[in-house]
Amino acid sequence: MEKKIMRTHFCSDRGERAPNQPQREAMDLPSGFIIYLAMLFALFFVNASVAQTFPTRPLRLIVPFPPGGTIDMVGRMVAKGLGEQMGQISVVDNRGGAGGMIGVELVAHAIPDGYTLCLCSAGALISSPLLSRKPTYDAKQDFAAISLIASAPYLLLSKMDTAPHSVQDLIQIARQSPNKLNFGSAGTGSTSHIAAALFVSMADIRAIHVPYKGSAPAAMDLFAGHIQFVFEAIGAGTQYAKSGRLRALGVSTLKRSKILPDLPTIAEQGVPGYEMSTWHSVTAPRNTAKTIIHKLNREIQILLTKPDIYENFVAAGTEPEGSSPEQLQEKIVIETQRWKKLLLQLGLMAQP
Repeated sequence: MEKKIMRTHFCSDRGERAPNQPQREAMDLPSGFIIYLAMLFALFFVNASVAQTFPTRPLRLIVPFPPGGTIDMVGRMVAKGLGEQMGQISVVDNRGGAGGMIGVELVAHAIPDGYTLCLCSAGALISSPLLSRKPTYDAKQDFAAISLIASAPYLLLSKMDTAPHSVQDLIQIARQSPNKLNFGSAGTGSTSHIAAALFVSMADIRAIHVPYKGSAPAAMDLFAGHIQFVFEAIGAGTQYAKSGRLRALGVSTLKRSKILPDLPTIAEQGVPGYEMSTWHSVTAPRNTAKTIIHKLNREIQILLTKPDIYENFVAAGTEPEGSSPEQLQEKIVIETQRWKKLLLQLGLMAQP
């Protein structure tokens, strides 16, 4: 009996199968596969359940600039609309500074549960980190794209009671006094900064950049005469011009704006080929559940079709522009490459 047992063990060690071994192996593989499938189904139903009940508490929409600018106005309309549609309070949290990087970084490092979102400008999302020696986020990797929101051209503004009165006047004054004119922006790397830097380069003038923590503080200093010109999104820029305190010298797109059809483009006034505009989008931290991303996207598309939202966006100087999450992600990738090329041409790209 002892020898038989030893022989059985010996045969097993050589790879010979015991009579009941095939049955045991046949049972092992399916059981693991069934467990794997069960986990997938459980994950699917958990995510579906979360999406159905989302949101169960207030949403926070980070606007990475101080109150008063165009992006802040758009942000408040989006927050109000989403809150009403989804049956939850939705609040705007202004976190300005560093060309928008402070607020955007906060979202990049937030818990990916869908309750902290960013209304990002193209400058804050893409160009600001490209201008930083130590960027704290990557637009392509650190966010879950939800939807485009709007696009807008810029106005070149100067103080009403002083020269210049046109783009050509500004160019002439700057050439007569190199580095004597100061221009403000919403912060280093913001789209308003790049718009001005591109103008300075293409107009072949020299001027000093003064960064602020948002476009509204820059406009206040232009009112006070501390700086001589700024690029402001057309919504807020039109309001400043209508107030009689600032003068709109030109619009930044190749075609005239429907909002100010009598205002010539900068390209028409001696800077051929000049073009710059901005776009705004809603993003979440990466790893946010896709079911939540798509639910937020559907709500935003519904919001953008509402007549009052369209009218208010246009009044703010923006054009509503929605997208799928995939379309926005593709735009972020393409625009990142475009901005890199532009910043290198302007000599603004940060060196590690």
